[in-house]
Amino acid sequence: MKNSYLRCGAIWLFASLGILPPTAGAQVVTTSPAIITADTKNIVITFHADWGNRGMAGLPASTAVYAHTGLITSQSATPDDWTFAPTWPDNSAKYKLKAEGSGTWTLDIPDIRQYYGVPAGVEIKNMVFVFRDAAGSDSQGKTINGGDISLTVFPSGFPAPDMRQYPDGDPQPGATPSSDGSSAIFCFPAPEKNMVQLVGSWNDFAIVPDQQMHYTDIDGIRYFWTSVDGLEAGKDYTYYYIVDGQTAVGDPYARLVLDGNNDKYISSAVYPDMPVFPSEKVSSSVPVAVYNSDAGKYDWQTASFTRPSQESLVLYEVLIRDFTGTEGKANGNGTISGLIDRLDYIKELGVNGIELMPIMEFDGNNSWGYNPNFYFAPDKAYGTPDDYRRLVDECHARGLAVVLDVVFNQTAGLHPWYLMYPMVLSKFYNGTSPHAYSVLNDWNQNNELVQRQFKDVLRYWLTEYKVDGFRFDLVKGLGDNDSYGNTYNEATNTWGTPSGPGTDAYNTSRIARMVTLHAAVRDVDPTAYFINEDLAGAEEENALASDGDLNWANINNSACQFAMGYEENSSLSRFFSPSDGGRMRGSTVSYAESHDEERMAYKQMKYGANGVKNNYAMRMRRLGSVAAQMLMTPGPHMIWQFQEFGANQTTKNTDGSNNTNPKLVVWNNLNNANNAGLCQTYRDLLALRDANPELFGNESSATILLNGWAEGRSILLSYADKKLLLAVNPLVDKSIDIFIPSEAGDASSLRLLAASHNTSPAIANGSIALEPGAFAVYGSEDVSSAIDEIPSDYDSAYPIIYYNLQGRQIAAPVPGQIVIRRQGTAAYKVIY
Repeated sequence: MKNSYLRCGAIWLFASLGILPPTAGAQVVTTSPAIITADTKNIVITFHADWGNRGMAGLPASTAVYAHTGLITSQSATPDDWTFAPTWPDNSAKYKLKAEGSGTWTLDIPDIRQYYGVPAGVEIKNMVFVFRDAAGSDSQGKTINGGDISLTVFPSGFPAPDMRQYPDGDPQPGATPSSDGSSAIFCFPAPEKNMVQLVGSWNDFAIVPDQQMHYTDIDGIRYFWTSVDGLEAGKDYTYYYIVDGQTAVGDPYARLVLDGNNDKYISSAVYPDMPVFPSEKVSSSVPVAVYNSDAGKYDWQTASFTRPSQESLVLYEVLIRDFTGTEGKANGNGTISGLIDRLDYIKELGVNGIELMPIMEFDGNNSWGYNPNFYFAPDKAYGTPDDYRRLVDECHARGLAVVLDVVFNQTAGLHPWYLMYPMVLSKFYNGTSPHAYSVLNDWNQNNELVQRQFKDVLRYWLTEYKVDGFRFDLVKGLGDNDSYGNTYNEATNTWGTPSGPGTDAYNTSRIARMVTLHAAVRDVDPTAYFINEDLAGAEEENALASDGDLNWANINNSACQFAMGYEENSSLSRFFSPSDGGRMRGSTVSYAESHDEERMAYKQMKYGANGVKNNYAMRMRRLGSVAAQMLMTPGPHMIWQFQEFGANQTTKNTDGSNNTNPKLVVWNNLNNANNAGLCQTYRDLLALRDANPELFGNESSATILLNGWAEGRSILLSYADKKLLLAVNPLVDKSIDIFIPSEAGDASSLRLLAASHNTSPAIANGSIALEPGAFAVYGSEDVSSAIDEIPSDYDSAYPIIYYNLQGRQIAAPVPGQIVIRRQGTAAYKVIY
């Protein structure tokens, strides 16, 4: 992230001579000559105060600027261990820079050994710098991530890169193995760069002329590439790149990334036999890529999978970190294996897909994942690459689709293209964002390589991990200026103050960009889901829907209002997309909760109306009625993990921002009968959707009346001879009778299909009698019920409910009566 501290720089030399590789960082200085050796004389270091962290940007030329400088040598204990450095702050004349104007200062170093006082026999590897004022204040010139500036000291006679045609067609970024795995071509896009060195474990990280990469220029883009022979198929190799002698970076197309600062905290139980970060050879701040010719091989058990139709899709949003782990604790130690162990629960709940919050390599091990660095690499904090594949495989075996949440508006601070360029000169990132919702480092969406990367990422996860689609975070940030109405300053690579209304307005560039990305997905898989978190106006979202996209629809505020017992702003008609500003039917994935929104149960507990706040059973009942209004509405929907049994830990900070800290693992909530009853409500409702897909598709007739209060609410669905009626009592303290419309058919023929936990709805005189806060679902004779479900693991927590053979709930059976006995999702015909 932007404010994280990271030691940065670059180091080149022969590992065979004991030379340690560089640390990561962006260019802050230029040198004359460009290549420096230990024998180079009359070196000029030019410090660009507007580059890097800009800690000394804007200072007048009269400011005395000094270099705190030392060396990485053969006497250094680590790649970051300075030697031959003065005590801070030393204002000797030799450390003072000369002002050159335009925010630049120069430092002359006539002879490295004499300047630093290095005796003969000590090998010089890197020159390292921090620029400061005379007082040594906190205003310092460092790398873009706040680390030390490092310059490689090359071996004598190191060659300049040569231009050479890329073999076998167009350049393919990343590492491409030969057919037998004995060699690989490494390709790295680096526009406007002069040289790139590949450094890898196959020769013990030696910096050798053979791995000075060739370059080829195609359509204005420079690609560096080289081939490595003598590799062993199926073996792990680690590598990184050194750019222009100053910046050590990972591979943006790496399939797996090692992190020297965070991998040590991942247990062997989570990632057995994890490749070891080469800490004796590489600075811990350099993300190291892992290459293995067999990385994509996996023995898939589910040969084919038919995805649920878009209109029937009900997703379960999962943050792996908090879904499993230590019960009752907020340790953030959930894993893929733990999620797989809970897939039967998710299947039995009745959803038909899971949506994983971002799992692509992110900063640290504890995160929501919206701070990615490497898009092709799964984050190791949750498990191995094959664990991710096994998760998809196990989901498909259970009929569950898998959707990935992807973040294409921003990255954290370790993406190679972020580190390689001073922000003022970057063509990959905006120095400031043109839109109003930026958090981290904002991609320049107009950059050709950025868009190619995104398309390649989508194709990769579809083919290599067999995921079923994507949810795109913050689509409002993926446009060009267009509706943003902002002004770009090319000299500083910054935008003016962004406009919220301009960001929210109809933006043709966003539509065009998503259409292009969707085309890339269709090239691989025409049926893959393509879901936008656009949250824009109906005009824009309908344009996206016309291309086959789904769009998130946030109904949280109204759902919370209903759940708390307040009439104001409690309409839930927006669960039905045509009632949401005229959006196309079946085009929205509507939800009452998501990772971004507050828990309904928390707001009930904190702010609920009289009769709700201090009545736990009523709180759970009203949550069930929210679920009924959502799930009985046709079209796709989403459930946020633990919503189905009323999790009530707040997800917000006091200022309203998201609290991304780990949350309690609360499976024990199911031991409470009211929470278990709520969970059963979700099961019943979802089972009805699954058993009667035609009622919830785009071709059914739907009358959605979810605006009322004192008079109640209802949904009437019909398809052919099937009719389904939902009735809801929104009141907190009063039972009401809800009229059965004639379109629902003869009231005497309607069967009870689902109802609020521990309630007894009844039909009399053409109306449905409902207790406060309760719902009931009735259907015609040919509506399939959810009676014959798979028994639940949690049956002991559920009460026993009896129904007659017409599906009407009864108080208790009498001797000789044939009834349906139901506990949890287990249902049996019983003769008493």
